[in-house]
Amino acid sequence: MTLRRLAVLALLVLGTDRVEAQRRVVPEPRSRPRRARVVAPPPPVVRTVAPPVAAAAMPIAPQALTVTLVTFGSGPAVWERFGHNALWIHDGDAGTDIAYNWGLFDFEQPGFFQRFLTGDTKYWMAGEDAFAMISAYQNAGRSVTLQTLNLTPEQARTLNDLVLRNAREENKYYRYDYYRDNCSTRLRDAVDRALGGALRRATDTIRTTLTYRGESVRLTEGDIPIQAGIDIALGRPADAPLSSWESFFIPMRLRDAARVVRIPRENGEMVPLVASERRIEASESVARVVEARTPPDHARRNLIVGALLASFFVVLGMLMRRHRWAAWMVALLGAGWSLLCGTLGVVLLLAWVATKHAFWAQNENLLVLSPIALALVILLPAALLAGRAVRRARIVGVVMVLMGLGALALALAPGGAVLRPVVALFLPMNVALAWVLWRATPRRITTSSVRAG
Repeated sequence: MTLRRLAVLALLVLGTDRVEAQRRVVPEPRSRPRRARVVAPPPPVVRTVAPPVAAAAMPIAPQALTVTLVTFGSGPAVWERFGHNALWIHDGDAGTDIAYNWGLFDFEQPGFFQRFLTGDTKYWMAGEDAFAMISAYQNAGRSVTLQTLNLTPEQARTLNDLVLRNAREENKYYRYDYYRDNCSTRLRDAVDRALGGALRRATDTIRTTLTYRGESVRLTEGDIPIQAGIDIALGRPADAPLSSWESFFIPMRLRDAARVVRIPRENGEMVPLVASERRIEASESVARVVEARTPPDHARRNLIVGALLASFFVVLGMLMRRHRWAAWMVALLGAGWSLLCGTLGVVLLLAWVATKHAFWAQNENLLVLSPIALALVILLPAALLAGRAVRRARIVGVVMVLMGLGALALALAPGGAVLRPVVALFLPMNVALAWVLWRATPRRITTSSVRAG
């Protein structure tokens, strides 16, 4: 796993960022743009070259300002799985086509990783040439959906003014929250304000069975390390059912809802939010990603993996009475497992109490990933290889099992299904570790009682 992939995993599970499509990282104005041409209006940028997107993709503009919701589908890289969106504003009078998005950040900005770790990541919005943006995503293997919004001239002007005002240097930065304040929710809010709150009124009372955790796991299907990190890191706040309005943190959910939402005109007439829609297929030269329909259930798979690990550890534990090498393997594997569980527990605890990551709070995974496991990094080898501190090691092992059984009870209770993947993976090994320690008395593991293998 590369450093970039590790960073992406951390960004996902820490709830701060979803790195946008094809690594389109845009630096702050102090440095030269690297991967995306950024327009910081005013003044607007006039397109003077032939667009890289077919002319048929351009919204039909019966009025001076036309606003199109542009949704980019999932891509093959993990940071592309969650899609992306932008507002394409066509200004017929000015001759401009600018796509605005709220998903810009820079790893190199001062203090980025400090803010990232504490949940205070800084993002900003800007605009770029709409045709170039769509072409780039299409060539990267992303489908593009164009939904021309059914706005009155006044609503279109209001939205354009909001976006231009938001793009000013003093207004464009914001504290990114992966679920509640991201690139898609910022776009949603801008459209809603232009509609006088009609979008929220139409969707905020519609309850769904979706959750932040479920959507995150669904869209990362096939990427086991990312999904495991999401399941471990997220706490109970990520499992509350979402309203349709809240689900729009996923660009594709906003796109789908826009197809059926109806908004009122001044005379009370209800009209569709979307006046027209067209789709641009992804380039065939790049592998396409099929978006999963429902969140997968990995509890059974994790239980098999956890049981296999525990069985291997138990077999080694049975052999260590007769073979010194087995005792060493049990000590090394047990200490490594304890280090993993304890380190994860420390991270979860600190993220809960010492950062702004709201969705790490109330994390019951701490029952199977407890910081007390770190004690076994020292106690377990001492008990198995030298016959020392056996009683203390056994106590820690038993406490870990009892806490794990508490997690199992919660996982089997109504509403506890979200805990099952993590409990299924870690509890069997914790039980096996405690079993080995329970059998490891000083008399049985002294040098005289262990024959060379």
